[in-house]
Amino acid sequence: MLNPNLDTESLGKKYSIDDRLRIQDLLLPDFAERLRAACRDDVPYDYLYHLDGNNIVMPASELADLAPKKQQELQEKIISAAADGVGFFYGGYQMRRAQAKTDNPKLAFPHQMFDFVNSKEMLSLIAAITGQSDLKFADAQYTRYTPGQFLTRHKDDITREGRRIAYVMGFSKRWHPDWGGLLQFFEDDGTPRDSWVPAFNTLSLFDVRHIHSVTYVTPFAREPRLSLTGWFCA
Repeated sequence: MLNPNLDTESLGKKYSIDDRLRIQDLLLPDFAERLRAACRDDVPYDYLYHLDGNNIVMPASELADLAPKKQQELQEKIISAAADGVGFFYGGYQMRRAQAKTDNPKLAFPHQMFDFVNSKEMLSLIAAITGQSDLKFADAQYTRYTPGQFLTRHKDDITREGRRIAYVMGFSKRWHPDWGGLLQFFEDDGTPRDSWVPAFNTLSLFDVRHIHSVTYVTPFAREPRLSLTGWFCA
């Protein structure tokens, strides 16, 4: 699955500069293409959002069943909280919440990737790059951002969950920066630093203490922002 030409030593040196790194051509091309197709066509995304201090997972069918007025009210509440710098709204498929792999044959391949990011091969690669030798497992979810969706500024540093390294495995092609959906980094005082544009077959790694966001996806974005995201944990 992994690109055999990855230079672990060189990648480790780049990561050590700022505890951040984007790896190009992470996976073998055919495997990456197949995974992109699965993200686009097969993964059953729920709606994930934050409201009134709670993280909510709402099945797409449940949202569709809401009356238009209720949908509008929910959207307004989410946007109002985001205006104060709190919250998120995007499509997600959380692997640890998912049903057994055998329930849906189309999900067998996407779940293989969950097994792979938890494999000795992948954990050893991340440990070699980051210098974190005590990583034990990876959490993961498939994410899809479409127009109007976002993730506000935050840190992923949750000690009780053992998170060490955040990752975003990207499967978006031909993404234009004006579409939004950028992985945006910030200084501790909230000053914007730099941002990484969604791209295909990439792996973005960063220490969970980095403040970041996913910028608002604009109404004129022509494709969904597709990725596998999560944390490598100790």
